[in-house]
Amino acid sequence: MARGVAVGLFVGLTPTVGFQTILMLAGCLLIRGNFPAAFTMSWVSNPLTLPPLYWLFHEIGEHLFGGWLESVIKGTEWFNEALIDVLATALGSLVLAIPIALVGYLTSLGVAEVWHRRRHHARQQRRDARRSQAGSEIP
Repeated sequence: MARGVAVGLFVGLTPTVGFQTILMLAGCLLIRGNFPAAFTMSWVSNPLTLPPLYWLFHEIGEHLFGGWLESVIKGTEWFNEALIDVLATALGSLVLAIPIALVGYLTSLGVAEVWHRRRHHARQQRRDARRSQAGSEIP
């Protein structure tokens, strides 16, 4: 489950609209993640959140990598600017997607651990109750 959450958050926070399902399926198959969990988490980018997310990706990418990209990419002016914008958006999305996917993974592990611990404790209580009830019925 946790691997599926990580894959879904990672893919959902990258500018891959139109390819997200294929990428999540490949990612889940590659690392044996839960596809339904990945699909659910990928809805972090939906039609309402997509414009602000892409704007944020671009701003982060421009701030962190803009100067470097401008010095590396040479070409015609319009192509140069378009390529810098696309790469800044992609790099900015990775700056967010990687740590958020990691936090989602670790949080899912923690929630699953708590859930399993509670389930185990409840089973143990039922088992103990049956034993004590069976012991009190013996004459």
